[in-house]
Order: sequence, then C-alpha cells, then structure tokens
Amino acid sequence: MILRRSGKTVLVEQHHHVLLPWCALARETGLRFHAITLDHHTDVLAAFTRSVKKGDFDASSEESVCRNLELLHHDEHIDWALKSGVLMSSRILSHEAFTHPSDPRITVSCDPVWPSSQEILNGSAAARSAAEQVLERGFLMRQVPEIPDPLILDIDLDYFLCGAALHPSDPSFFLELADRARLITVSLESDWVRLLRFRGETISAESLWESLQILLS
Repeated sequence: MILRRSGKTVLVEQHHHVLLPWCALARETGLRFHAITLDHHTDVLAAFTRSVKKGDFDASSEESVCRNLELLHHDEHIDWALKSGVLMSSRILSHEAFTHPSDPRITVSCDPVWPSSQEILNGSAAARSAAEQVLERGFLMRQVPEIPDPLILDIDLDYFLCGAALHPSDPSFFLELADRARLITVSLESDWVRLLRFRGETISAESLWESLQILLS
C-alpha cells in the first residue's frame, strides 16, 4: 500500500492508505495531529458508510489498521482518523464544498476564486486561472489562517488540474507548511488525475509527483 518513502514524505496510490503512515507516526510519537489536506474532493464521509461489515477504530497496530482499511472506501479515512484519536482536527482545501462533513472537527475550505463545478469540469478560463494559483502564498494563506502543530500535510495529486499549478511564483507558504509538517503524505490517485485534468493537459500522477519532489527539494 505504501509505494515509496523519501525522508518524511510517504507516497501511496489510494488516498485512504495514508492511514498507515499517519497511524505509525501517532504510535511512534504518542501525539495526536492536525491534518491539512489539499484535495480536489472533500473526503468527509463517515467511516464504513459503504461497507456492510463495520470495523472499529483501533489504530494500535499496523495489523489493526490494515484490517480496517479493507472495510474503508475513499472519502472515509479522515473521519476514521479523527474517531481513532490519530487526528485532532482536519482542514481540507478543496475545489468543491457541497458535502456536509461527518465530524465537526473537519473544516472544508473552498477558495472564492473557484467557479462552479461545471466550469471546473469544462476547464473554463476562470477555472484554469484558479487552478494555477493553488500553491500560491496568497491562495493558501486565505484558507489556513494559522499553521497548527503538530501537523501532517496531506496532498492528493488530483488537487492539481494543470501542470502550471506546481510552478507557483511564490510557493513560500506552501514550503513553510511542508517544513513544519512532521509528515507529508502524497496520494497518486492516478485515475482521478487522468479524469480531472483539464482538456489538453498531459500531466499524469507520476509527472505531478516528480514536479512536487522538485518543488519540495
């Protein structure tokens, strides 16, 4: 489930598999964390919503986490992390905000520059302009009024709809988030990157991962 590790950065394919490094860090440090997630989607559903068999919220071992991962689907892992005591809070910076969070400790932020979901899907000029700003200092600071501690920075690569998004003119606040984070988790979500990228873009999850590594280096 974990594809690669590089320093404090861990790469997974499916977003909910970030629970493995999140829980490992919580066990290692004895701390509960605040997560800041960059994601196209909101990921705010209650754990086990779409599973006939219900799991538990035992994060005490890798085995117990893996057992629960088999019952969790995408969009349910943040609720699980909060209920298991791994997270204290979650702030999700998303391109859409129409799903009600399952837990009051989840905050969803959708910047005012984003147009309607249909414009995003159509790749309108306004959507492209917004997509190019997603790592800019001003864009992030409007949505993260204060950097919490201890922090996990969580990045789903479908947050990036165009290649220009990973070449911000002022990435200083993003780099500060990365520097202060105890852990950075990155989800490839290859299919969603391919489905959501703007028409005419040639980006892939792997190319975005390479660009992100360069930005973080």
